[in-house]
Amino acid sequence: MYKPGAIACLLVVLLVGACGCSLAASGSGPASGGAAQETPTLPTTYIAGEATPLPANTPATPTPVPTNATSVNIMGAQTNVTLTEVTIACTGQSCSNGVTYSNTTSSGSGSGTVTTPTSSISGNVTMAYVKQNPNVWVQFTENAVNTPPYSWMWSWRPAGNLTYESDPSIVLVFSQYGTYKVTRTVSNSAGSASSSANVSVCPLVASFTVNQTTGPAPLAVRFTDTSSDQPGSWAWNFGDGGSSSLQNPVHTYTTAGTYTARLDAANNLGSCWNTTGITVSSLAASFTANQSSGLAPLAIQFTDTSTDQPNAWTWNFGDGSSSTLQNPMHTYTTAGVYTANLNATNGYNGWISAPSKSITVYTLPTVAFSASPLAGTAGTSVLFSDQSSGYPAPSSWYWDFGDGFTSAYQNPSHQYANTGSYTVSHAATNSQGTVWLNKTAYITIS
Repeated sequence: MYKPGAIACLLVVLLVGACGCSLAASGSGPASGGAAQETPTLPTTYIAGEATPLPANTPATPTPVPTNATSVNIMGAQTNVTLTEVTIACTGQSCSNGVTYSNTTSSGSGSGTVTTPTSSISGNVTMAYVKQNPNVWVQFTENAVNTPPYSWMWSWRPAGNLTYESDPSIVLVFSQYGTYKVTRTVSNSAGSASSSANVSVCPLVASFTVNQTTGPAPLAVRFTDTSSDQPGSWAWNFGDGGSSSLQNPVHTYTTAGTYTARLDAANNLGSCWNTTGITVSSLAASFTANQSSGLAPLAIQFTDTSTDQPNAWTWNFGDGSSSTLQNPMHTYTTAGVYTANLNATNGYNGWISAPSKSITVYTLPTVAFSASPLAGTAGTSVLFSDQSSGYPAPSSWYWDFGDGFTSAYQNPSHQYANTGSYTVSHAATNSQGTVWLNKTAYITIS
């Protein structure tokens, strides 16, 4: 353990990203087995973009500049890089309200409440890329404020524990390749709180590209390793249960979801990892209709607008009819309100229902009427009864009694004053139009 201000600076390349590393056993071969590789001769420091030393008789190829790589001084130029803090809630039995205490001494008595502790740390390095003889200094600082009395402890793995009573900062020296978890724990009589973060010291830059990161299932993704410093083995975890040890695998995602694909690349010094996100979208079923209402017979063109490559469809038109075509035409012959539904599948996400659509089928009025009596003497009053129908139902009516008189009532009564034979005309009107019915010589007055 080293105090701040007493640390020499080390020149490394810092990668900011979701990555880490682990230590390879001395003299071991690739992680996947096989013949051991020759350990490359490596310089003590590395500037991004310089050529990678290779074993004898190996064609030299330039090492690509790692993404976001810069030459940095670990102790002096890392103000823009901080560890992600992961704060764990207080774990004591009385953490929510604190602990009330009372005591009595020779000088008197007192009481109060112990406030639950908090822990929050930050560090000046998240990853150090060192090609030989790692010796990385990282300073950690406690940012939380706690009221004494309390105790606290720094711990890091793999390594050990260190307990202090006052110093809120610590400098740890990591001298082996690996991923170190550093934890700060604060305790008092009300409970304990911890925060932790990882620091990675890596012998190579693990990196890769993908030909696509989003798309519908089935989504075939080509992974291309672009790691530096002679990796000899690759371990891929695609995040959906699939894995591979190939250098440049192709993996097909068959289920919708968000996945984290990870590559662990190793050379003879150790391994590092990197990740990327893959989003596989689910089928979204939908459709359109060229009209939503009209007079019977109503022919409607339904058009599938589902995304993510559906290959089968089932339609229910709501009037007892169905179809398995992608874009069917359906004719409604009877007035009414119908609900049209579509279910679609692409063979991977199951059957997905689209939002339904309402179809309203109208008719013109069907005019009918009766009268009583149909015959009589002069002065006879006749009661006319409307029997019209339609969808929607008629809302207005008109009568012509044939003797020069008319009415707008639905069921009027009319008195014929003169003898003769009369033709009665009746009209019914709804929102779709007006229809007339004539009955010739319907009323006879003698």
